[in-house]
Amino acid sequence: MVETISFTKRYITALSLIALLSILAYYNLNHLISSQSNDGKTINLSSKQGMLSQQIALYAIYYKTENLRTNIALMEDSHNLLLSFPMSNELKKIYFEEPFLLDKNIRTYLYHAKRFEENRDGRSLTYILQNSQKLLENLDLATAIYVATTESNTIKLKNVEFFIFIFTLVTLFFEAIFIFRPASKKIIEVTKELIRQHDYANTIIESNTNAIVTLDSRLNVQTYNHMAEKIFGYTKQEIIGEQFFQKIISKESLPVDQEGVLNFKKILEIENKEEVREIKAVNKTGHVFPIRISFGISGEEKSMLIISMQDISKEILKDKIMMQQAKFAALGEMIAIIAHQWRQPLAQLSFNCMYIRKKITDPELMEETAKNEEIIQFMSETITNFENFYKHVDNTIFNPIISIKQTLVLLESSLKLYQIKLIQQIDSTMNIFGNSNSLSQVILSIIQNTIDVIKISEIKHPFIQISLENSDKFVILTITDNAGGIQTPLIDDIFKPFHSNKNKLSTGIGLYMSKLIIENQFHGIINAKNTNDGAQFSILLPFYSNNL
Repeated sequence: MVETISFTKRYITALSLIALLSILAYYNLNHLISSQSNDGKTINLSSKQGMLSQQIALYAIYYKTENLRTNIALMEDSHNLLLSFPMSNELKKIYFEEPFLLDKNIRTYLYHAKRFEENRDGRSLTYILQNSQKLLENLDLATAIYVATTESNTIKLKNVEFFIFIFTLVTLFFEAIFIFRPASKKIIEVTKELIRQHDYANTIIESNTNAIVTLDSRLNVQTYNHMAEKIFGYTKQEIIGEQFFQKIISKESLPVDQEGVLNFKKILEIENKEEVREIKAVNKTGHVFPIRISFGISGEEKSMLIISMQDISKEILKDKIMMQQAKFAALGEMIAIIAHQWRQPLAQLSFNCMYIRKKITDPELMEETAKNEEIIQFMSETITNFENFYKHVDNTIFNPIISIKQTLVLLESSLKLYQIKLIQQIDSTMNIFGNSNSLSQVILSIIQNTIDVIKISEIKHPFIQISLENSDKFVILTITDNAGGIQTPLIDDIFKPFHSNKNKLSTGIGLYMSKLIIENQFHGIINAKNTNDGAQFSILLPFYSNNL
């Protein structure tokens, strides 16, 4: 009887201990999932601040008042919400202490954004353009700290989970020794439950927005999440057990200081392995694109390599487009300043010439004075043409001939310099709806590409032909040349970002932006093809609806 009571006490004690450990494991797992969910929302909110700051700058440049007002409100609400959350000491330094003072800088940035939205204040616009990039860098730094804090908390919770797991195994061992067979069934059930909970935690990796891959010491793939399949195009069945880096990273695309990522031992020797690096990767179809990559070491004797990767193609493209737009806006401001500074002196010179011509009687001097007046008038008209080209205008109903003439005025000197014959076949009086300056920019980009090719090529009797005609639903603008054609296997690739065939430094986004303008602003179609001795671009612009 005493022995039974003692056995029962041991049995109940063991079961109670196992039950307690199971509850702790369940609570810790739920806390881990809840914590990661909340931290994920905070990180998303923080990273969204950077995007909003850049959109504010973009909408300010294009005077999109409604969008600007909406983004200002979103950024201000998000900032106040982030400040209401508990912060680590490191985050407080970023937000409230020198040299960052992120809270102050955000509020100043929003102040100038509101001021510009309300008053079109040029100084506020200048402040926004000059500080948007720096603010983005500080916001990215704050986001990185949020991520680091989340990772630290996750590690702590995983350590707790690991401790619970070890303690459970020890308890099961002693239970196997001191408790009779009736307890074994219960032990097996609890263990299976713990394994199921552990497997459930792995779903967090599968739902990660980054590609997560683990490699063994031979760089063979051991785990490969859903996002990795989406980014690189290989399925788990194709990639598990394979040499991962040899498939997605070409040694030729790596800088010398990063070639160590193809060797496990060299990866172990890399300082700051967790630091994010940017390299080029290749997907299953052979497409090369930029990624961010960071490493982590795990497993016994550091035998497991954990890799986190992110496709940054869209991010880099966005930065390139915003930089081009900022340069265009700055150029417009510069032209406006030059025009303002030159108009008065030119007017004075013109008046002086008129005065001198009235005072003199020498026919030759009078003729020369009249020529000087014509030169001054030409300079004034040139300034006006450039000022109108870079001026912001709203969408209107207009004839495409306006955009063609505006562009040709700017290119007149280049066409004469390189002896390029200009042929115009204008046979359309139909109107379209959109931004006339945007269409001018598209025409300028196409013709300037042709001029660039003619400058470096020996082409006899170069010409550019511009035609404008009607079809059933479209005004068709065609630009044809004899500059040798488009030298690329797939002609449609010229409209992709970062594609350039020029033998000079180029962003490779001119034709890509032209495609965006035609499709998004005009709801039209742009395509290209090779002719016998050159290239032909066709732009289909829908009629204005009232014309139909």
